[in-house]
Amino acid sequence: MSFIKISLIFLVTATAFSCSDKQESSSNNVDTKAIEKIQTFYTNYIFGDEFANDSVIAKYCTKNLAQELSKEYDNEFSDGGGYAVWKFRSDAQDGEDIREIEKIEPLGDGKYTVHYNDMGNKGTHTITIVQQDGEIFFDKLD
Repeated sequence: MSFIKISLIFLVTATAFSCSDKQESSSNNVDTKAIEKIQTFYTNYIFGDEFANDSVIAKYCTKNLAQELSKEYDNEFSDGGGYAVWKFRSDAQDGEDIREIEKIEPLGDGKYTVHYNDMGNKGTHTITIVQQDGEIFFDKLD
């Protein structure tokens, strides 16, 4: 009888650790994918020379965030039809020729703080991500 109880306790404990490990592994996997997506977006569209058109924004942002960026663009420019991707940067207009991400810090709950150097001006933004159909999208920008 003692052997059965001990075996059952071991089985339950091992299962609990196994589930915990799987959740942690899944969380680390999401963090890795989110960080890669944020890094790529900044490299190509924020600090790079590529244009963030409709298909790019649809690939990276939820419809909600896309609408916010579009509305902000329309408030700034009368021609419309663009996205305020400058919201991902500092407000610097002049400075050194340095534009780089220094680090991306996972905060938990789908939040990531991006630490960057924008023309010699250090800045941070927090991006909240969501998963839709297995894909990661930026949902909020703080």
